Order: sequence, then C-alpha cells, then structure tokens
Amino acid sequence: MTNNQISHKQIIINDLLINYYSVLPEKKTSVKTLLFLHGWEVDSKLWFKIIPKLIEKNYSLYFLDLPGFGQSQIPDTTYGLDDYKKIVYEFIEKLGLKNINLIGHSFGGSIAIKIASENPSFLTKLVLVNAAGIRQSSLLKNIKIKLAKIISPLFFPSFMQVVRIKIYELLGSEYLNNPPMSKIFSKIVSENLTSFLSMINKPTLIIMGDKDKVTPPLHGQEMNKKIKGSKLIILPTGHFSFIDQPEKFVRTLTAFI
Repeated sequence: MTNNQISHKQIIINDLLINYYSVLPEKKTSVKTLLFLHGWEVDSKLWFKIIPKLIEKNYSLYFLDLPGFGQSQIPDTTYGLDDYKKIVYEFIEKLGLKNINLIGHSFGGSIAIKIASENPSFLTKLVLVNAAGIRQSSLLKNIKIKLAKIISPLFFPSFMQVVRIKIYELLGSEYLNNPPMSKIFSKIVSENLTSFLSMINKPTLIIMGDKDKVTPPLHGQEMNKKIKGSKLIILPTGHFSFIDQPEKFVRTLTAFI
C-alpha cells in the first residue's frame, strides 16, 4: 500500500472541521462500503495497518476522525453519544454513502451501537470491535475520575502544568488534562447502552479480546445475548484486536461481510 492510495479530505459538519480518509477500489463492481469509527484517545490512522489486506477485497473504505480526535476539530459544546451519532449520520449523507458495513472500535463501538439501534436504511451490517457501552460500576475507576476532578482546579496556573500532567498520569487519567474532552469523556462513560442492544436487528458481529481489560469478554457475551442473531468471536488479543492479530481480525471481518 502507498500513501497515494489513501485519500485525505476534510469537510464541515455541524460547524466543525471533520477529517477523514478513504481508499476506493479500482474496480467498480461488487463494491461493499466499510466505515470505520475509532476509539478514545486515538484516530483513524490506527486502522491503516489492516488496509492492505482489505484492498484485495475490492471494498470502499472510509475512516472518520471523530470530533476532538486526529485532525478533526474539538467541539465547543460538551458532546454526548447522540452528538457523535449525528456527526456520523451527516457524514454518510454528505458523501452519499449507502449499504454501509459499520465497524466501531471501543468508543467508536458505542457510537455504532447507538446508530444501529435505530436500524437506519443505509446500514447493512454492524461490527463491534472491543466495543464499549456496557458500563459496570468500578470503585477504582470512579475514585480516579472523581479525584482528578477534585484536584484539577488546584493546578490551573501555568507553572503547575508539569505537576498537573504527572498527577493525571499517576491516576491513569491523562485525558482529563484536556478540559473540553474531559467533560465529553465524563458524559460518554455515564451512559449505559445495554437497553439499546436489544433494539438492533441488523446482522451483527462482535469481536472481543480474551486479554482485554478495558472491554472484557464478559461485555461481549452480554452484547451477544442482547443482540438477536449476533455472532461473537473472541480473539487471543488485548483491547486493540485489529492491531494485535491483524490477519485473524481481517479474516474474521471479511468472512462476516
């Protein structure tokens, strides 16, 4: 694969500059459209490792940098999953995409669940990759977030920036160093999507990693029970199954699509 095969463009959606990449096949017959949504704290480029294996399948590939990530603009309001969902809807409408296979990783999986629960006509199949959305109470996680919120006002002066970053790193909450995105993160993780799973009636593949501690296999099993007719595959990977096991991931993905 060469960089020339990857098209890099930007469009305006909801008054935000949105960045995306696409790889379109030379042959126009039997084309299937795949739209990829990335996880938190990363961007679309994380998917690039699997592009060479997908080009062989003659797919149309689209990779969207969600607002606040990659080269897409940070929202000036506190976005929730519904706001991100609307960005994806408008992206699809502006580009005139149809018959979409929607692939969402982690946070992107949460957005994909919200979209699929409405069973839009453009959606053909859904692939949830180490998807987030089932929120289980974790005392340690709650303590980390609350403590970070409590101490953050104490470190606003610029000369305290280094100390503030070190504290966030110690808490495992580096994302909270960015005030707009920290508010968005808090809003995102507060929404439990369990009730939306049973609304999905599109063919669904759930890919989880047996070593994933962010979205453990147990969450995938719960999704599998709730989404009627869905298929669950657990790979020997961590949270980034498409990076840890790209060959197995692509085989699993393409067999389903």
